[in-house]
Amino acid sequence: MKLAMISDIHGNEQALQAVLEDISNINASHIAVLGDLSYRGAKPKQCLDIIRGLDAKVIKGNADEWIVRGVREGEVPSKALSMMQAEQGWAKGKLTEDDLLYLDQLPKTLEIPLSNQKQIFACHATPTSMFDVISDQASNDDYQTYVQANERADYYVYGHIHLPFMRSFSGKKVINTGSVGLPFDGDPRASYVVFDRSQKDAQVQFRRVQYDIERACHDLDAEEYPEPARNIVKEIYQSAMKP
Repeated sequence: MKLAMISDIHGNEQALQAVLEDISNINASHIAVLGDLSYRGAKPKQCLDIIRGLDAKVIKGNADEWIVRGVREGEVPSKALSMMQAEQGWAKGKLTEDDLLYLDQLPKTLEIPLSNQKQIFACHATPTSMFDVISDQASNDDYQTYVQANERADYYVYGHIHLPFMRSFSGKKVINTGSVGLPFDGDPRASYVVFDRSQKDAQVQFRRVQYDIERACHDLDAEEYPEPARNIVKEIYQSAMKP
């Protein structure tokens, strides 16, 4: 069995379609989506429809929470608040009431058995928060929050920080999938992770997928994505660096 774990699509339909094509090409039979489906991209409705059409396990991210109930003061830098609220209002206006109900009711954590001996525990950011940031530079002690939530798991997988990495600690592994739609690691290609299960263990592979960045930027213009966020998102697509 091959399990593809993707996260942080952020309304980037071009990247999502490219990743799903790659998943099909490598014959991955299962997909898990770790949140942030629609907010901050030109195609919120299209991306959500694609995800809902998959036979996939899906959990909620902070951006999914935002798109339903808004971006609140104190959750983002004050200088970005009005811009991000405008983005939220624009994206929410593209979705139906049923879409919003779907996002609102998504679970926040996920357990996936890899074998009789190995298990994955996944969340968007941390088991107790969709907003907390545990970076790739965090100490091993910081990862104990995952162990405390599920001591049985062997792999702890999350998204949120848009930086793919894997680290071993205390006989376990913590993995970040990176981002499909908004990578922050200097590589503009979409990022996701594949677990290739064998009898006793699983091989972990990080996948990077090229997609049509020019078309993704065109989508932002064609859909009249709010300014000044439109240019910021384009810069992220083109440089894959957090502004």
